[in-house]
Amino acid sequence: MLRIYIDDSGKSDHSPVLVLAGYLSDNVRWTDLESEWRAILADQKMTKFHAAEAWRGAYGSGLKAPLVRDSAFVKLLNCITSHVDYAFAVSIPFESHDHWFQPKQFPELPSLRIYSMAFYGLMTQIHQYLYKRHFDKPVELIFDEQGGESTARVLSGMKEFRRLASTDFPGLNVSTPSFKSDDGCPGLQAADMLAWLLRRDAYNAAGQVDRTQTAEALMLGEAVSMPSTIKIWSDDDLRLAAESVANALR
Repeated sequence: MLRIYIDDSGKSDHSPVLVLAGYLSDNVRWTDLESEWRAILADQKMTKFHAAEAWRGAYGSGLKAPLVRDSAFVKLLNCITSHVDYAFAVSIPFESHDHWFQPKQFPELPSLRIYSMAFYGLMTQIHQYLYKRHFDKPVELIFDEQGGESTARVLSGMKEFRRLASTDFPGLNVSTPSFKSDDGCPGLQAADMLAWLLRRDAYNAAGQVDRTQTAEALMLGEAVSMPSTIKIWSDDDLRLAAESVANALR
């Protein structure tokens, strides 16, 4: 059994992008990661890990402090790279998405919302990978619970997604994603680290920060050192997608 954990990072009022990201591994390796993860947290006198909170509380910004060998970030990052097989991520800029899709004007079309777009974009990436590499293996998909998004609304597109997937990925059977809290779930906390590092790197890039001098960029390199599929949506990508949607709705 394979398992994929996915978390999100980024709100429109404090981030240039929404990121969904996470990792794939098999049940045995996830069990090993969970055991090691909890031991690291206990050693650091932490009960759970949320990247943004840990960064604010312990490090601030800068190159050296977060890279200290005994830091929670470094130990947990080493834990991830030791136990996961593959990384997935999608990043969508809020400003371009709002410009091209104007989701607030179409509340009757939840598929235009940025989270839904990221969700199904990532689902497509996952299906493409599984169809090529793990066609016959059962797969469990676990996403972090959404405070601002209704699970029912997000999953309302699954019927149509499965219809399209049956044509593009015939015979591939992936379970309907479930949503759970990342509290007490090391797999989702690992996904949270990846999503936060990608979002933070985008924030630094938008602020024209020299990313060769940021700990976030260096750690991100480690966080995606395994094979990965990462889609960074550009303004042109979103324009073309919006034109495609408009044509389909006509």
